[in-house]
Formats: sequence, structure tokens, C-alpha cells
Amino acid sequence: MSPANPLIIQSDLTILVEVDSPRYEEARICLGRFAELEKMPEHIHTYRLTALSVWNANASGFGVDELLASLESLAKYPLPSAVAPLLRETASRFGAVRLVRTGGEERLRLMVLRPGLADEFARLPDVARHLGARS
Repeated sequence: MSPANPLIIQSDLTILVEVDSPRYEEARICLGRFAELEKMPEHIHTYRLTALSVWNANASGFGVDELLASLESLAKYPLPSAVAPLLRETASRFGAVRLVRTGGEERLRLMVLRPGLADEFARLPDVARHLGARS
């Protein structure tokens, strides 16, 4: 954390980036690994951390600890207290559900690897109607 750093991280996972900061280019490259660019007005660019952007970072080998360390090293102010737990929870879901085609079947099978998650899916009406028998 330093007043010269370019990032202002908000509790809604929005990241404001000060373009005039000496570390702007470093921040832009870093954020490209795990955040989505939303707006680019002249002086402050807006990025957002989403479930998809965090999962994509995980898939490319950029874990949540590295993501949080990057945010902290580029942050102007301390991270809001809700950010780290929210990102850790989001990252923990990575790989918990997979769609797989089994044995030449035309259909896909939903494989749930996290205990209790199948029950959560079964309680969602829009999902439950597509689920067959559990194995």
C-alpha cells in the first residue's frame, strides 16, 4: 500500500485505476490476468473482478493468493475486509463442477466434486428439471 499506487479496490469488487500513476502500466498488465476492463475514461479506468475472471485466472495458474498479493502491492488503500473472503470463496469453487461426455454418449454428465453442491443444484428449479438420476 502506498499513496503513489494506482489501484483503489472497492468492496463490490470494482477496481479503479489511476492512469497518471507511475505504476499504471504495471497495474494494467497485472489486472489483465484476473479482471475485466469495464470503462476507460481519460483519468480513471474501471475494472471488475467477476467469478469468471477469477476462475480464468485459476485455470491459467494464477491462484487467489497471488491475485490478492498483486492487489495489495498495487493498492493505494487497504483492501476492504470483504474482498479477500469473497475472492477465496469464489476461487474455492473452481473445478467443483464439470460437464463431461462419458463413453461416447450424446449427452453430457454433470460431475459435482464438492460435497453438498449437488443438493444445492437439485433445489434450483431451473437446474433440477435437467438433472437425471444421481450416481
